[in-house]
Amino acid sequence: MKKIYATICEDEKVILKYIHQELKNAFLAHHHQILFDCYISGGELLNASSNGKKYQILFLDIEMPGINGIELCRRLRLIHPEALIVFISNREELVFQTFEVRPFAFIRKNHFTEELPVLMRNLEQEWNLNKELTVHIHEQNSACVYSFNVNDIIYIEALSKTCRIVTSESEQFIRYRLSDFETLLEKYGFLQPHRSYLVNYRYIFCIKKDSLLLDNKTEIPLSRRRRLDIQQQFISLSQGGDCNVTAVHLD
Repeated sequence: MKKIYATICEDEKVILKYIHQELKNAFLAHHHQILFDCYISGGELLNASSNGKKYQILFLDIEMPGINGIELCRRLRLIHPEALIVFISNREELVFQTFEVRPFAFIRKNHFTEELPVLMRNLEQEWNLNKELTVHIHEQNSACVYSFNVNDIIYIEALSKTCRIVTSESEQFIRYRLSDFETLLEKYGFLQPHRSYLVNYRYIFCIKKDSLLLDNKTEIPLSRRRRLDIQQQFISLSQGGDCNVTAVHLD
């Protein structure tokens, strides 16, 4: 049974209790053990996350006092960059505003029961896909083998004798050529904006004139001659890949 850590943020306690019970039943029916933390304000959830709480799925209302759901999600992305975000709201006209924070799904609150089975199927597909996204790297001149889920890798930087692999949780230095990483990861949506870098398109927040700004505020240099190709590849991947379209900002 898969164990999942999730949170629900909903300012109306009656609705919060209802969503909690429905989600709990749905996950158990799919043989997943889900552990919920429930919050009635975005500030409470943000404080808990800032103090070390880790979640794989976040179910967020949008219209809440204080921090609204979209702004809350924007801040939580810095803490939980890989978490799946599900907005639950009756304000269907806000769905396009949520694109910038790349939600996994948007469920209408007054159609929650009907739309929940679709969400569960999509979650199952996402988790099954992630099982297939593990790559194994045999370090050069070494018996060491490293395993990574490609969605966890933010970027790779070529150094003098090693490559620095930066994930959302840690860094790893491996004796491996960047060109070999490029061959291994190209089909997973990794772009090469500069001869010394490979970047996972899922973590690109915006494309600037001479750099890529990532979700974690890191700036990666962007070669002038590669800029147009990177823009086109990014747009293509965003529209046809596994996340929603992120705006491209050009200086």
